[in-house]
Amino acid sequence: MGGKSRIALGASVLCFLALAGLYFALKVWMPFMWVLLAPAIIGLGLWIYFDRKLLVDLFMMKSTKQGLNMGALVILVLVLLSIINYLGAKYYKTYDFSGNSINTLSEQSAKIISSLDSNLIVKFFYKDGADRVDENKKLFRDLIKKYQDKSDKVQFEFVEMNANAQLSKDFGATKGTGEAFVDYKGNKNRIENYTEQDLTNAVIKVTRTAKKTIYFVEGHKERTLDQDKDESGVSSFKQMLEKNSYITKTLSLVNQPEVPADASAVIILGPQQNYQALEVRALESYLEKGGSIFLALDDRSAGGLQPLLASVGLEMENFYVFNVYNTPMGQVVNAQSPTVAVNYSGTNSITKVFGPKEMTVFRQPHALKVTQTPSTMKAEVIVKTPENSVALKELDSQDYSGQPQSYNLAIEVTGKYGKGDHDFGLVVFSDTDFLSNILLYQNLNRDLALNSVAALVKESDLISVSAKETGPTKILVSPPEFNQFFKFVVAGIFFPIPLFLMIVSLVLWLRRRHS
Repeated sequence: MGGKSRIALGASVLCFLALAGLYFALKVWMPFMWVLLAPAIIGLGLWIYFDRKLLVDLFMMKSTKQGLNMGALVILVLVLLSIINYLGAKYYKTYDFSGNSINTLSEQSAKIISSLDSNLIVKFFYKDGADRVDENKKLFRDLIKKYQDKSDKVQFEFVEMNANAQLSKDFGATKGTGEAFVDYKGNKNRIENYTEQDLTNAVIKVTRTAKKTIYFVEGHKERTLDQDKDESGVSSFKQMLEKNSYITKTLSLVNQPEVPADASAVIILGPQQNYQALEVRALESYLEKGGSIFLALDDRSAGGLQPLLASVGLEMENFYVFNVYNTPMGQVVNAQSPTVAVNYSGTNSITKVFGPKEMTVFRQPHALKVTQTPSTMKAEVIVKTPENSVALKELDSQDYSGQPQSYNLAIEVTGKYGKGDHDFGLVVFSDTDFLSNILLYQNLNRDLALNSVAALVKESDLISVSAKETGPTKILVSPPEFNQFFKFVVAGIFFPIPLFLMIVSLVLWLRRRHS
């Protein structure tokens, strides 16, 4: 190798190394990098030109040809293995032999995923170092794998929020511990829990052609909708509805004494001032037309809505409900502690998926009473406190009358209102704090709120998937089948193949030894 060729090769190597270092540091191609790439290529070309005779002689050597043949063979094997792995990853079939089919989707979910006519993009947003983020990533990855097994249109990616701040803002991702969204043809929806039911329902919502509109009534000192820092506000509830593909608007029944025609449901949250008669009539007229109302009350006066409650056979009791706690000092009632409910209707679509040990958390709720329901209506209690609950007249008192018992905290009323011909829906809660920013994501509060809204807006296409419990998997083989299995597997594979390989190895060893 001459001096010129050494200089050309050295300059080329230095330029390539500098280019590689810059690209590794910047992780993006910049126009000035051509200044390094051009001399690197020119230097490599000059080296080949100066040492062309040496290179020709090198490739004509027998050892070089053998090395090239071996290298080509290795490359061919690697290419074949890569193709096999690619095809195996792209085209595969999964079989679930578990006892309760815990590793595959339900029939409803599989049908919905198979009907997709465009790519469904699923993004999981997270922040490095956040609490339990690795656990949440694995949990969600295992879930989305079941969907990808059913359709190649399901695309999935992890997104680090700090590295992709704008994308996180576009999707409305805020939870560093993990927050997932589905995106279908530009329609986005948040996945509340990492369960098959929530993910499939999110897919259903983004594949709809029309969105539901929900109105929040204002003008009576209802809970604030836009103050994120207000612990008693309900901005998180409003944002949750929007992330679930609902359109939210506000409504003043004083300025517009009629519910808009596009309203899928009307929500009233903790009014502190009384509704006027014309406003109550507007709500009653809305129910007559088959409307739906989500009503959460705080004050004993029910915000002037007693006539509406009475017309459907409900009454707000004039006492607070609290749980009784057993302590070493005896039974204690603490008016500052939250009230827990664990009894749910097992037949109502709102609560039938709730387990008996799962809790909803309320703060200083009143009790609801079913008086006399009109014949055209049906009232169903959907949430009750446990039996160890008591009633207090005043918050500063711990004296209660009577024995502890269960109290009603939420009731759904359906049927026909007044002279109306269409079925209406009304869900009444005796507390608004369970929807507040500080309590919404506690226990089952979020699910209770979302399920209630889904029932009111008549989202009958949303699925309910019962949790699958892990159980033992048993393979029962009858005697004739066992005999065939033994002959084929043991006598046909496990025994002959090792014996054959051992004999071949022994023969080759003996031949090599005596050669």
